[in-house]
Amino acid sequence: MVAVFSTIISIYGRVLLTATGLEFRTLVSRRVVPWSEVARIEKRQRVSRSGIWWDLRVVRVRGRSLTIPGTFTNRMTDTELERKQAVIQERWSLAIGG
Repeated sequence: MVAVFSTIISIYGRVLLTATGLEFRTLVSRRVVPWSEVARIEKRQRVSRSGIWWDLRVVRVRGRSLTIPGTFTNRMTDTELERKQAVIQERWSLAIGG
């Protein structure tokens, strides 16, 4: 049951990019990750009995990495996922002055 709920959040959650960081919005919670805590944005692959899945993760300077809501896909080449990653990385770069 927990795995199903986690998958639903990964698919249907949202992330709002602000001047100060990323705001994760899911069915049950909201969380803010300041840009200063972000070390990188990476694409992650997961393999399960039901197939191969990809999502985006925020690797933080300190603390555990976090899955970005709304980025879960089962398509190997997903232009929407690539676009989301590019936009997040661009906003992060602008926010840290890079």
